[in-house]
Amino acid sequence: MHENVFAKIGALYQETISTLQPKIVVQGERLYLGNEINANKIRSLLFAGIRAAVLWRQCGGSRWHILFARKKYLHECRLLLAEL
Repeated sequence: MHENVFAKIGALYQETISTLQPKIVVQGERLYLGNEINANKIRSLLFAGIRAAVLWRQCGGSRWHILFARKKYLHECRLLLAEL
């Protein structure tokens, strides 16, 4: 993906998710976290993870589904990867 895409998603994350409580704290070396490109990529990944969790819940998923059906999901992922 292009850096502009990460920058726009990172800005969207800052405007929406980062205003909520409790805050998500990312730990790491300041040298890397202070780099704006890396920060935008991290914000984009956090945004994607939160979006995936929301979609999971909207489709009827729960923590128990992930725990007890992990092998089934892994098998389906492998089938999808094999098709690529």
